[in-house]
Amino acid sequence: MHIGLTTEQELLRDTVARLAETMATTDPDDIAAGDRLDTQWQRITELGLPTLRAPAAFGLEPSGVETAVALEQLARTLTAVPALGQAVLAVELLHAAGADKEIELVADGQLRLAPALTADLSDFARTCALSVALDAAGATHALVAVAEGDARTLLCAPLHDRADDAGLDLTRAMRTVRAGDADSATPVGNPIEADRWTRVHATALTAVAADLLGVMQGALDDAVRYAGERIQFGSAIGSFQAVQHLLADSLIRVEGSRSCVWHAAWAVDHLPADQALLAARTAKAYTSAAGREVVETSMQVLGGISITWEHPAHLRLRRMLLGRRVFGDESTHYPAIADMRLADPTLS
Repeated sequence: MHIGLTTEQELLRDTVARLAETMATTDPDDIAAGDRLDTQWQRITELGLPTLRAPAAFGLEPSGVETAVALEQLARTLTAVPALGQAVLAVELLHAAGADKEIELVADGQLRLAPALTADLSDFARTCALSVALDAAGATHALVAVAEGDARTLLCAPLHDRADDAGLDLTRAMRTVRAGDADSATPVGNPIEADRWTRVHATALTAVAADLLGVMQGALDDAVRYAGERIQFGSAIGSFQAVQHLLADSLIRVEGSRSCVWHAAWAVDHLPADQALLAARTAKAYTSAAGREVVETSMQVLGGISITWEHPAHLRLRRMLLGRRVFGDESTHYPAIADMRLADPTLS
């Protein structure tokens, strides 16, 4: 693996970063919704983000790294556009099931699907009952990966507009899938076999880790900027060694997270499924642990302003805490990593 981004990937990163700045969430009372969010989603589809995980449908090479780079930039500015759930996870499920027609509709902005997770958000839902649609803003259907032995079959269940979309993360809509919706659900694509499902799982873990990386990078950027502006005792607080140590430790955690995420994103497309899953578990565990430390440190540096409603610091904390929960945090993945390595010492 080449440790670094290609020229094309750097161009994509810079392009998405500029787009993310125009869609940034800076005011808790002015989070994009309705027509404004639909316009932002259209810009995401025009950028081509949904096609990055569907190479067969568009004649492209798999691009896990580019997907992770884009998700990081969108999360860095706390965009409310449902890129993680609808542009990445849903498309990955469709691609695994060979549902090329549906992928084209998503890429054209004509179909909005949100992946269904279990009620505790720890895994993809196995049934419609007690499932939760992730990133449901603007979605018309939930995509449920129903378990049938070792395989998974996708069902497309209708979602209904309700007032319960808001949750802990104010930038991400969550919607309960009604048990009765299964009666009108329709199958999509072909069954997803076990080995391919392992790669779907790895992609999902890596995508959430990339989102967490963006959140912590944005938090660190805010803290460094504030430390250079805030004057105390006649000096910028960034000149105080104690503050410098806090920020330096945060930078180490951010860069460590980025290395894990990039490797996992590369592994999804280039390593065997079990090795890709190991890399993805590592990335999700590391970013979950490091992310909370970085966001909480940034709030310490910001001081009292960080616990006011008007400042977006609490939005970062909310997104971090939910992201840790989605597909499990370090307490879930450290034991799973140990089990994988003990079961197969050749895994690397």
